[in-house]
Amino acid sequence: MSEKLSEMVKLMAHTSRGDLASFEKLYSATSPRLYGLCLRMLGNRDEAQDVLQDVYIKVWHHAGEYHPERGSPVTWIVSIGRYACMDVLRQRRGHQDVDDLKESLRSAGVEPQQAALASADKESLDRCLGELSDPHRASIQMAYFHGLSHGQMARTLGKPLGTVKSWVRRGLDFLRRCLER
Repeated sequence: MSEKLSEMVKLMAHTSRGDLASFEKLYSATSPRLYGLCLRMLGNRDEAQDVLQDVYIKVWHHAGEYHPERGSPVTWIVSIGRYACMDVLRQRRGHQDVDDLKESLRSAGVEPQQAALASADKESLDRCLGELSDPHRASIQMAYFHGLSHGQMARTLGKPLGTVKSWVRRGLDFLRRCLER
């Protein structure tokens, strides 16, 4: 386990016991990345800030539910944020037309990870994403940077649901192994 990861795990453990100073350090270390993700997914600063606040309230109250063997604290916090953003998107978009989804993905222009991840880990993630096959990379970007569900991705890509789920699962497995190197 890297020194940085070890420190983050310690901060989570102390936060779970109500240590405000550790929580503040955890927030300082992780909030820029999470805010970038929220802003990229939602495209609205006010909503991104609201989600960010809600996520860290959840982190404060549920830090004891974090398990280091399941992933890094950053991964845990980002997944909470991602699901919170997806909830906002579902409320906002209702049943958006598949063609609208395709167009919004096509017009994004900037690589999602460039906007969402402004940290030292960005270079590693860029390298690992670059090593993925196109379908795996696209499915991960659609799910984690655009907030699409597996069903929406399957319709957008015109592929079976099982195929899309497999791409995401295999892509995430590869990224986890690649980032651990």
